Amino acid sequence: MSEKQITLHGDRINGKLKFNCVKCDKITDAPTNTKRADKKLCRECYGKRKDTRVNELNDLIGKEWASLSRSVESYPGIRTERQRKHGACFPVSLAEQQIRIYTKSGNLVLDPFMGVGTTAEAAKNLGRKSIGIEINEKFVKLAREDLKRSKDHKLICGDVKNILKYVKPNSVDFLLTSPPYGNLLKTVKGAFAYKWQEHSTLNKVKNPEPYSNSKKDLGNLPYNEFFIEIEKVFKDTYVTLKSNAYAVWVVKDYRDLKNDVPLVNFHSDIISVAKKVGFILWDIKIYDQTKFRPLVVLGYPSKNYYLNIGHSYLLIFRKFIKGKNANKTDAKKNRKSKSSRKYKT
Repeated sequence: MSEKQITLHGDRINGKLKFNCVKCDKITDAPTNTKRADKKLCRECYGKRKDTRVNELNDLIGKEWASLSRSVESYPGIRTERQRKHGACFPVSLAEQQIRIYTKSGNLVLDPFMGVGTTAEAAKNLGRKSIGIEINEKFVKLAREDLKRSKDHKLICGDVKNILKYVKPNSVDFLLTSPPYGNLLKTVKGAFAYKWQEHSTLNKVKNPEPYSNSKKDLGNLPYNEFFIEIEKVFKDTYVTLKSNAYAVWVVKDYRDLKNDVPLVNFHSDIISVAKKVGFILWDIKIYDQTKFRPLVVLGYPSKNYYLNIGHSYLLIFRKFIKGKNANKTDAKKNRKSKSSRKYKT
């Protein structure tokens, strides 16, 4: 009997079965008593079988899941006139990517600092529902321009401190936001706001002023007072999120050289507050903005050498609760915490 004939019938050598793949006719082998050996498939053809596993998180296929998992990312897109009036919007492409990763079609997305509605716009584009809260009436009007007739997108002009009046506990599938920065725009105005002019077809304009003059606006608070209030926001958004849901906060560090602070470690302080109220720090993605931020000379010609800060952070937190009855258990905790909540002021 020839070698070819032996191969066709299957030849067991050293615990392996040698055979021709029934799909591609390639000569291969497989350990005996395995599914691949029983089906007479080579490694490549066996790996091409349909994936029947249920995707519990999103609507992505495996290839898309992998392609979106980079820890450093830049996001394309030119800001609209509406976004420029806000001054510190992240691109719609960033919002769409995060929503695709952490939600399924029809899920509810929350943005407690809505601004001009970038998160809501991305949610609409992807067939998700959204709730946005914004204290600045002008920004809410701008956000509503594109979402007037949509019943799936609730845009609220109100104080984020009252979030539990607007959002039911344990109802939100995903949170995406970028917080105000505690009088940051007043401190470092032009150095902070995104430099989009060189990459935009819009007319060049000065960077916008701080969001509002309202005492209720967290963006007008001194740094320490800001974090007292932002802790309350984290506590309340924790209540609104479903068990095991994700929350992505887009933040960046900055310099306050006028007050002799070389680097304000803003992202680290945000992480500390989130963990304090119960969130788990799940991941950090670097948002590369170097393409949109021209280099400037900082410190020259003194001995003070500063890097150009050309990135932000996507801080990915999770309300992680184990067990099949996690949502029910968490709902009980939420009711207790709501009735006994006391804040230090």
